[in-house]
Amino acid sequence: MAFRDHLTDVTIHKGALSCIHGLLNHSISIEHQPFLASNISESPGHSVAINILSRDRLCSALNVEPGELIDILGSSMNNPSKPVIIDDGPVLECHQNIPKLTELPIPWHYSQDRGRYMSASIVIAEYAGVRNVSFHRQFLRDDNHVVARLVPRHLRSMVDAARSNNEEVPIAIVNGADPVVLLAAAMSFNEPLDELSVASAMHRALFGRELEVIKLENGITVPADAEYIMQARITAEDAEEGPYVDITGTV
Repeated sequence: MAFRDHLTDVTIHKGALSCIHGLLNHSISIEHQPFLASNISESPGHSVAINILSRDRLCSALNVEPGELIDILGSSMNNPSKPVIIDDGPVLECHQNIPKLTELPIPWHYSQDRGRYMSASIVIAEYAGVRNVSFHRQFLRDDNHVVARLVPRHLRSMVDAARSNNEEVPIAIVNGADPVVLLAAAMSFNEPLDELSVASAMHRALFGRELEVIKLENGITVPADAEYIMQARITAEDAEEGPYVDITGTV
């Protein structure tokens, strides 16, 4: 079930909204109900979906009770399943060789934030034969750089290992993935576990078939029906990242 499949009953906001505080301000004005904005001042031709995957909405779309979903998460973690690699998919419908990140609808939420952030993105990384899928907020620095905050978890250990070898880590930045991929990316494990295989097992449990993926030119495997995929690399460069208003409401 692609992310866009969850937009069928969402209110469409037709008026112009700005990425600079406008998306958050409108969300506050409608008490954070789900909506789709298709007229973004800084990003003609792009749309933004807000407040879509609440627990109630997700469980309703998947036709499961919250308790059932927890059981499926646990079972998928214990019984991962390899995703199916295909040659083509919706994510490849539109291709841009030299992206200009400032033209994407990346929001600046709170005035206290450093600037515009991708805060619902997942990063898929592979290094030394090991894959990791996880959430990381990313500050939009310029047209082709973001700065990610990597806490001491699996991806950080991969980056540290690569840097010790004077190497970079190839990645894909993914926005608007299948919700089972987002759920797997948000899970924490006692030891490294391939989150895409966990997502594939969830997909099989919910839809009767494994998750379909595509391998990019840089070798990274990504969900075939995601909305935005960006090939990228984590370099040895450090840069300023915050401040940022986190989920707790703390700067």
